[in-house]
Amino acid sequence: MSIEVISSGLQTTVQDLGRIGWRHMGVPESGAADKSSMKLANQLLNKEINSPVLECTLTGPILKFLKPLSFVITGASMESKINNTYIKNNTPYAVKKNDVLSLSNCSTGCRSYIAFSEEIISNSFLDSHSTYLPANLGGINGLPLQEGSIVKTQPNKLSSSSEGNIGIERINSYKNEWKIRVIAGPEFVLLTDESQEVVFSSVYLVSNDTSRMGTKIEGVNLEFHNKHHMLSSPVHTGTIQCPENGLPIILGCDSQTLGGYPRVLQIAEIDYPSIGQLRPNDKISFIKTSIEEASRQLEDIA
Repeated sequence: MSIEVISSGLQTTVQDLGRIGWRHMGVPESGAADKSSMKLANQLLNKEINSPVLECTLTGPILKFLKPLSFVITGASMESKINNTYIKNNTPYAVKKNDVLSLSNCSTGCRSYIAFSEEIISNSFLDSHSTYLPANLGGINGLPLQEGSIVKTQPNKLSSSSEGNIGIERINSYKNEWKIRVIAGPEFVLLTDESQEVVFSSVYLVSNDTSRMGTKIEGVNLEFHNKHHMLSSPVHTGTIQCPENGLPIILGCDSQTLGGYPRVLQIAEIDYPSIGQLRPNDKISFIKTSIEEASRQLEDIA
């Protein structure tokens, strides 16, 4: 036994980098909603970059250690404490048996990540330990952490790879206003000329209807030249679809693999981590970029 869950938080799940390479079979990628923060947590503990971590959403858990361990927290700040003493993000800490780690809530950003010096013991499905809640796959019985349960760990091998060296300097400070780079999607041309301009000049608001599957945003309604139903087509994390009501939906890491709404925009991969940190009432502005420019910017931080 390693860690007792005193309080589970709003939604705390086991995540890694996800089920890569299965979308053609209808399996969502899942994995951490903010993979940069997840990678950084493992990097700071010198662990394999794909080691499972705990992802905490808006409000974090309270954990009692049943053995000595080390841990680190990355992502959004949830006013974390060890035995009522505040601690910092992005800094490894060692704890003793019976020490208590408590995470509160965050005011900027949405998700925090906790990595431990030992490996979390969890279920694997298609080579990933990521929890996919809609199908109860992966993680610990396919569920969020449960109050009163025990998270088991085992010794892990130290990383021998430099893959995924994120660097703290690459993690943006979180805020409640986001500028997100996007590329025109396959059905962008179906928008009216006015809507093609409005989508880049408007400020959208993150609605309360947001999850790992998708984020609905509110603002100026987009309009199309026609409203004919389109055939279902491939979608991906960061695809921005627009249903008939004209209000876009940003697809997240647990989103479906096919969609029937027009794909008006695609978020550039460099801004994928921002998707996982959007919280209700945050403001979003879309910044138009090209595939070439998005690729160049991604290479610059590699």
